[in-house]
Amino acid sequence: MKAIDLKSILNFSAFRPEPDDPSAVWEKRFPDEKTTFLGIGRAKITWREISSALPHVPLDSAQGEIKETLPQVADAIKAQPGKEWCSVSLNSRYVISLETNLSRRPGSEDLLKTNPRAIIGSRYEKGKSYAVTHNPETNSSILLSFEDDFLKKIEALFKEVGLRIGRLCCGTYVLLRHALSTVNTAKGTDAPVSTFFIVCCEGTVCALVQDQDRWVELRSRTDVYEDDLTPIADLLAPFQSRLAPEIGITLIGDEPLQGLPERLATVFPNRSINDLSEPGLLTDLMVQN
Repeated sequence: MKAIDLKSILNFSAFRPEPDDPSAVWEKRFPDEKTTFLGIGRAKITWREISSALPHVPLDSAQGEIKETLPQVADAIKAQPGKEWCSVSLNSRYVISLETNLSRRPGSEDLLKTNPRAIIGSRYEKGKSYAVTHNPETNSSILLSFEDDFLKKIEALFKEVGLRIGRLCCGTYVLLRHALSTVNTAKGTDAPVSTFFIVCCEGTVCALVQDQDRWVELRSRTDVYEDDLTPIADLLAPFQSRLAPEIGITLIGDEPLQGLPERLATVFPNRSINDLSEPGLLTDLMVQN
């Protein structure tokens, strides 16, 4: 039996989950340590320190392909010891789609990790990893997929530069799930919810139409915008003619995008806009779960 250090019992560290235990909440894995949030896009990396004792610091960023920029970013992170563990948001090379009639049998979420074909059937593609969110009121589901080779490449690059991945997520998917849980609070009520979800995350955009609790249309694209918000408006404008008159907008972003609510108000006139965006929102969601 492995001996337990007496000091670790006295300071309760013996009863904490291991740092590499993805099933545990980030704050319990790193209760006193400084860690790092990283957002990875096609040609941009953003990062900030995660610390429960400090408010969010502004995001740093570096332009360029990850293979060239990650070593420089890693040097900046490791210049202050103790930040090697990272919560990573991937913002490219994924697919989010709207599907129907996926299996919902007990244990399906765990089975999706080991035998995805049993859950998604003919939609399964070899060499991909999946996550799913089911609509509790209908037979629709939101399906996220990543190529395994891309995930392995990311993990190898981090290992090469001396950074350790404690959590690897799709930022857009995390924000979309948060928006869904925030808006759809009353399951099976007599007042079904209709809204147009718009998710913006470090250049990516995902749009989901919910009509009377039903998910009827989803569109997701990466590398849509940088500083100019015009591509967001152009991508979303065709939805205006397809939305029912009473449907408002639920906007959520990893960080508030200055001017975006006003721009959306011109594209979608006479529709209410509920902006759930907050500074550091994605960072918080990734470390609170």
